[in-house]
Amino acid sequence: MILLLCGCNSNINHKNYSESKLDKFKIGVVLKAMDSEYCLSLKSGIEKAADELDVEVLIVHPQTEKDVRQQKILINDMLNSDVDAIVVVPCDSYYSEYMEIAKDKDIPVFSMDTDIYGEDEIYIGSNNVEIGKVAGEYMCKQLEGKGSVAILTGTLIQSPHIERLKGFKDYIESNTDIEIVYEKEAYCSFLDSVQKTKEILDKYPDIDGVFCTNATMTLGVMDRLEFLKLDEPISIIGVDTQTDSIRKIIDGKITGMVSQNGYEIANETVHTVVRYLNGEKIEKNIYIDSEFIRKDNAENYLKTNN
Repeated sequence: MILLLCGCNSNINHKNYSESKLDKFKIGVVLKAMDSEYCLSLKSGIEKAADELDVEVLIVHPQTEKDVRQQKILINDMLNSDVDAIVVVPCDSYYSEYMEIAKDKDIPVFSMDTDIYGEDEIYIGSNNVEIGKVAGEYMCKQLEGKGSVAILTGTLIQSPHIERLKGFKDYIESNTDIEIVYEKEAYCSFLDSVQKTKEILDKYPDIDGVFCTNATMTLGVMDRLEFLKLDEPISIIGVDTQTDSIRKIIDGKITGMVSQNGYEIANETVHTVVRYLNGEKIEKNIYIDSEFIRKDNAENYLKTNN
């Protein structure tokens, strides 16, 4: 399970590692999984930054992001290894018992992509409430401020899905006459989102739009709608920058995606950890910019980000 990775640190009880560190910094990274293009982009960003900065990284992950128990074991194992810092992409944002172990061992913890709720660790990733708001704004434009929409989310124990849902709902409910008629978890599963799209259309055959909190679910919705060959198009808006989802925007099958660049997030995380270990004061939240990808800019996005 252990691949390669790089490390992190917290801005509490900061010490200057550069004064005493003779060898390379060693950073432990615990990802959610390695079963999607997004997860692979995180790994690539980590490894590229580790190479640039000449640090050692140790990367581990559970089989799937549903395996919260296995990830807990991996985090504890990492904290018992010889690392200068640890980066976690938590499967469960509400679980943080390992933070006490990290403090006892004086190992700084950083969260990447997914926040650890109730803790003061440094977070590097997207502003997910803002992502939801951007998706809501564009859905409003597509539907001219009225109609009905459904929402499919990933697991609601992970901060990105919780916060994207909040941002989207807050915007729709405060600024439009759009009715949210359906809201369920599809657990970031392609097959589950295909099945739930059938359920949506059975209950609400005149639905106008669907918002999904990641790319895999967005592709599942698209697949089901494409199979049905509906007379009236349904607006589909998702999140992430998987290449296949952006190509479907170019093809006119997906309305748009709010970007979340995993490679950039991971690369920035390693740079942030090293700056911290070298004594630099770091802000609590480091947000990576997002943009709305639509048909008229999707081709250019692929050219500039691949």
